[in-house]
Amino acid sequence: MLKKILFFLLFSGTLAFVGCNYSLGSRGKLDFSTIEIAPIKNRADLPQAQATLERNIADSLNQEAKLKTVVSGGQAELLVEITNYDRKTFSTDSGDSIIASTVVLELTLKCSLRDTRSGKFYFKDRTISVNTESYPGSATGLAETQAFPVLARTAARRIKDHVVSVW
Repeated sequence: MLKKILFFLLFSGTLAFVGCNYSLGSRGKLDFSTIEIAPIKNRADLPQAQATLERNIADSLNQEAKLKTVVSGGQAELLVEITNYDRKTFSTDSGDSIIASTVVLELTLKCSLRDTRSGKFYFKDRTISVNTESYPGSATGLAETQAFPVLARTAARRIKDHVVSVW
């Protein structure tokens, strides 16, 4: 019985100690507190994607307590380039093998983070690739239009992870 009580006290003390050291978000200190997003370059066949992607990146970065996005004069600058957008038929309609019933959409980006004060890069030309499935049915274009915000949100979260992590 005494062993159980000692074990319980030791276990409780360990939990209390670990709990006291917990803090929300990443513990690392960033070298900057403001970041600007450079105009996104679009090298893919994806018209007007920059605005949606930029808005999602800004929203994601603004969720970090240690970071604030600014229009200009940021201590760091995020450079993003859309390098590829691809559609791959994943499955076809059971009645017609030409009509896609599932399409995998893949967005590939190249990202760099630069210190505007020194001109040095924290990281340069990192490739980020995200994908999602789309179920077009008879409206292929509409399905892609509806699926792109999912790709943009996922890409924005990955970019944020790269920006706030230890390089």
